[in-house]
Amino acid sequence: MSSLATGPSAAARRFLLARHGETNFNAEGRIQGTLDSSQLTLRGIGQAAGLGHYVATHEAARVARVWVSPMTRARQTLAAVEGACDAAGVALPALNVRDDLREIELYHWEGRLKTEIAYEEEEGWKQWKSDPTKYVTPAGETPLPTLWERAVSNWDALRADATGDGATLIVAHGAVGRCMVAAALGCGMESFKNEKFQFDNCWCAELAWEPDAPTASHWRWLYKAKGPWESGEDARRDAAAGRRGATAGIIA
Repeated sequence: MSSLATGPSAAARRFLLARHGETNFNAEGRIQGTLDSSQLTLRGIGQAAGLGHYVATHEAARVARVWVSPMTRARQTLAAVEGACDAAGVALPALNVRDDLREIELYHWEGRLKTEIAYEEEEGWKQWKSDPTKYVTPAGETPLPTLWERAVSNWDALRADATGDGATLIVAHGAVGRCMVAAALGCGMESFKNEKFQFDNCWCAELAWEPDAPTASHWRWLYKAKGPWESGEDARRDAAAGRRGATAGIIA
């Protein structure tokens, strides 16, 4: 049973957080991370166009700020969204690029096939898959804790920038998006593995943040299918228990 049956208040700041479309690296099962050589596939372009049509039809009128990762795949996705909005006669505000919206840095794994890594670095790969919070690269880097810090700092900047009379659209990546949703709701870094926060290509989540509150009050999947609002309290409880929660499994 939900602890808060109603949704957020009218005063809450809204943030729409989307992942980019499918890339050739996604299709090949290749690690991207901060490597910026991948491009959207034809399928990814179609996914971005679908997201764009949704935004143009349902969300563009309330979008007051737009932020995007500097990486090509995110910029391509936002360009498709902007194109759909322009075609519908509802232009989005000018974009802002934020470097800290880039994807997780996976160092010596970037550009390599996941199957190759699992074979050649079996123990490291098992550690990453079982508990990414504790994975340390051979060179001593800590990918997930470093990303988590960046996710928290993103919210500090994006909330300070947000206006009171409109939503903020953010186009970024899967891992940083997962961290940003979990961190916004007050969940711990260990919730990164919880599938309830997993972004597929061009999925979009909505978060509602009451003014001056330490964490977001509510969240839901917005696209590809709109789910019910879930309170931050319920999200934290489900994540701590390892449950997917009511909002998972709604997206087709």
